[in-house]
Amino acid sequence: MLRENNSTNVALGSDDLELLERFLEAWCEENGVDKTSPKAQNIASSLFDWYQFDLADRTNLKSGPPTPLPESKELDSLLKRLKAA
Repeated sequence: MLRENNSTNVALGSDDLELLERFLEAWCEENGVDKTSPKAQNIASSLFDWYQFDLADRTNLKSGPPTPLPESKELDSLLKRLKAA
């Protein structure tokens, strides 16, 4: 998928799409929304646009957080799901 962005073509690879799908699945689970619903499709579209055109450095998301995060059952569950996918 290519789209012109400030005179630069930006391509997404399969690892990018897998990461976005994990984010969407986690959001849907957290918000009790079916992944095929119009609301989830709207979130997926917005997430895709943000990731492809507004995020300055995608590698930061792929490498995980740079510092330890505060303890949270919800956050721990989400991180485990993202790592397992």
